[in-house]
Amino acid sequence: MTGSIDLLLKRLLGEEKFLLTTHRTPDPDGLGAELGLLHFLKSKGKDALIMNSEPVPVKMRFLDPENQASDMKSLKDRAIIDGRLIVCVDNSDLKRIDDLQAYVREDQSNLVIIDHHDGMHADNQVMFAFPTTGSSCEIVYELMTLGGVEPTEPVARSLYAGIVSDTGNFKYKKTNSRTHEIAAHLMRFGINPAEVAERLFENSPLARLLLKKKLYAGMVIEQGRLAYFKIRKSDVIELGLSLDDLDGVVNELIESDDIQAGILFTEREAQQTKVSVRSRGSISMLASVVKYGGGGHKNACGATIPMDLETAIADFIPEALRCLDSV
Repeated sequence: MTGSIDLLLKRLLGEEKFLLTTHRTPDPDGLGAELGLLHFLKSKGKDALIMNSEPVPVKMRFLDPENQASDMKSLKDRAIIDGRLIVCVDNSDLKRIDDLQAYVREDQSNLVIIDHHDGMHADNQVMFAFPTTGSSCEIVYELMTLGGVEPTEPVARSLYAGIVSDTGNFKYKKTNSRTHEIAAHLMRFGINPAEVAERLFENSPLARLLLKKKLYAGMVIEQGRLAYFKIRKSDVIELGLSLDDLDGVVNELIESDDIQAGILFTEREAQQTKVSVRSRGSISMLASVVKYGGGGHKNACGATIPMDLETAIADFIPEALRCLDSV
């Protein structure tokens, strides 16, 4: 990683004004990387702010106690965006930054992407790719270390939460000794790992349990090796939940040794279906989502398909089975 981090540090220190963003529906890794990078840049005397396309999900607000992550939906003066280098973390798909995409110049000279997902190729000008790294928060930590900046306790917590989340509690394939070294160092700043895990993965409302009951009632198993859930937006709303409350449930589908891949199909709009895919071990499902403009990791990827729920399922399942056939 060293060479790319050196180049990234040089690129960032050559600018003065920054807008940090991540994909829509920020997750702990995207938010943690933003907050860590914000702290780093401000420590270097830079003018930086966080601006996302959507607000921070309620469950994750404990990671941003000072409410530093703003969003386009509540922004009143869009002139604040002008003249800033847009740094997109944990996301290389500009469609997923929504309205902010309009502020990226055609030649992308005001854009830097920092990401760790599979299938990317670094040019170390716009794209800074670290596909062997388990989380974007690890990248930001390495940047801070190289730049001589220590985290505060809240920043350490946000970075730690992002690492825990994106490494699947340190069980995904990209977890390595350096991942654990970083986590151990962050713990020295007074964070409570048990509390972070509880707030990320537990303390859910009863309605989420009822939603899972509906998901399991409609669960389908294909060929004894692929399982999927499907849910309509109206079912989520009727329970007083948001689509954010579905986070993590797809992982339950691959808890059985017999199931090689699990999929969650979520109706976001009448002609828009979100597909979240998880797989076991060496089984890569990335090819199944790339066809639809998606991406991610080989064991955790996704896409948004411009089809209604049932059509999207019928179209996607053969692609997923082809991935399994290729193993």
